[in-house]
Parts: sequence; structure tokens; C-alpha cells
Amino acid sequence: MYSHILGISMRRYLLALAMICSPSTSHAYCSEPSAPYCATSYGSFDDEYDFESCKREMENYKDEVERYISCRNDEAQEAIDEANIDNRKASSAYSEAVDSFNRRAGGY
Repeated sequence: MYSHILGISMRRYLLALAMICSPSTSHAYCSEPSAPYCATSYGSFDDEYDFESCKREMENYKDEVERYISCRNDEAQEAIDEANIDNRKASSAYSEAVDSFNRRAGGY
């Protein structure tokens, strides 16, 4: 009921965005991988061995990128979960304040 007053959905979005964009200890373990050197080198492969070796490096890189994305998504979800808890607390505090106000105003 009070979500529009408190801007809960916007708060959740901003908190998640801040958690994703700012450095923190929580995503110190989310290490963004680098593309293998062989993928960005100039010229063609020298032989089949070089090609197969680079192909394996690219497959490993793909796995690393997928783990990184999953790690960052987990962090974002944690931030959203924390924001939801904070939002429920703020909404509850607001409801209590309204109830208290209404009790006080009952005499007028």
C-alpha cells in the first residue's frame, strides 16, 4: 500500500545498481576473465595444434565468463533481497507511525 509513497521499486533498483557498479568486498571473488591472447592475435593460426589449443582456451574462457556472470547475478540478487528487507522495515515503520498519528489525532 505504501510502495508508491516510499518509492520501494525505485529504491530496490538503485540499490541493486549501486551494488553492481561499486566495488565491495562481496564481489571480490567475482573476477572478470580476460580473453585469451590467441583470440586477439593477428594473422591465421600456424597449424592445427595452434588452432586446437586456442579453441580449448576459448572454451575455457566461455566457461569463465559464464561463471563470472552467474557470480555477478548472485550478487545482484543478494542486493535486491537486502533491499526488500530494508523496504519492508521502512514500510512497517511508516505504518506504525501512521497508526500512532491516527491514535493521537483521534481526540480531535
